[in-house]
Amino acid sequence: MQRAIKIVSAVVSVVCVLVFCFVGYGAAYLPESFVTADAQSTDTGNPLFSCECEEAVPADGSDFARSYPAEIKLWGTIPVKNSTVTVVHRRYVTLGGNVFGLRIFADGVIVAGVGTLASGNATVAPAKKAGIKQGDVIKEINGKTVTSNHEVSRAAEESHGEKLSVKLIRDGKTKTVEVVPAKDNADGKYKLGMWVRDSSAGVGTVTFVDNVTGTVAGLGHAICDADTGGIIPLGSGDMLNVIIRGCVKGTSGTPGELCGVFGNDVLGELYINGSDGVYGVASEKDSSAKKIPVALSSEVKTGKAQIVSTVDGGETEYFDIEITKIHRGDGEEKNMVIKVTDDDLLEKTGGIVQGMSGSPIVQNGMLVGAVTHVFVNDPQQGYAIFAETMIETAEELEKRLADNAA
Repeated sequence: MQRAIKIVSAVVSVVCVLVFCFVGYGAAYLPESFVTADAQSTDTGNPLFSCECEEAVPADGSDFARSYPAEIKLWGTIPVKNSTVTVVHRRYVTLGGNVFGLRIFADGVIVAGVGTLASGNATVAPAKKAGIKQGDVIKEINGKTVTSNHEVSRAAEESHGEKLSVKLIRDGKTKTVEVVPAKDNADGKYKLGMWVRDSSAGVGTVTFVDNVTGTVAGLGHAICDADTGGIIPLGSGDMLNVIIRGCVKGTSGTPGELCGVFGNDVLGELYINGSDGVYGVASEKDSSAKKIPVALSSEVKTGKAQIVSTVDGGETEYFDIEITKIHRGDGEEKNMVIKVTDDDLLEKTGGIVQGMSGSPIVQNGMLVGAVTHVFVNDPQQGYAIFAETMIETAEELEKRLADNAA
């Protein structure tokens, strides 16, 4: 009898210690607030803990983004800490998955490189001497706005060797330098000794469309300059239809790519080229298109999911993947690690290829994210961004356009 009492006491002691440890962990590490689109509870990200609102939350959307007191409990019974739940509207969008062409024109011209030229009996480097660097964005020359390579060349040619004042942007800061063009022995024209780029084009995949506002989001990452690696500042841009002609299969060390040609149909205008994707407004809306709910980042789980892509002809298809890792709060573009498990997709592309960036990821009937990057040494795997992040940027664009219209 005494032995049985000792065993029971020991078990109770262990349970108490475990409960104490769990409660301490929850109090220290669980967040003070949560965002949810549900009416009464939210996911804490830990199956041991639940977060329940202490008062009824309207489910009709009448109290958009209203916060409510809540309590986190261990196993749904033992109080751990007080918290706050913010209830937001569930956003519904139309899935993309179709490939589109992107043409963007820089807000200014990007310095792709600086070099030397033979002038007279010397080798000179006017731009480098003036302090101009690769990656700088030139906005003005002698007070005149420049938006094309031609305008920069013409300013140098018409200077006749006189000093030019160049206004540029570097690391988000405005800087003005003075550069003296030199006459190139090769053709007798005055030049600045630098290469500049004013536009770029590429292929990506649409992530979602809001057929109420017309907002289009895609790519999941920025369009960057091929030489500098920096985000191209968007002056203007548009989206065009693309006809897929085939695919170069990806292998370890060599990313594959979708092969396509631009069509003549302009699908819409681009307004944002940001770190979490490209955003614009479609030329036409389809009010009858099927909608899908957008998941909050807290609702995304590791496990089975699907991506929607166009890799063969013009039809979008669903392909099986697995979300293997989730990185919450680690910045944009790389919120998730995904792995392609679909035999058909592996046969066609080898995994993730260039052009598939932006492919929507669906899990449990919701849009949870978009493909952003492929692992160069393992094309079966890649990174993805949360759909919630892209929705936030889309909403910022919608507000900006609404304010401009007003």
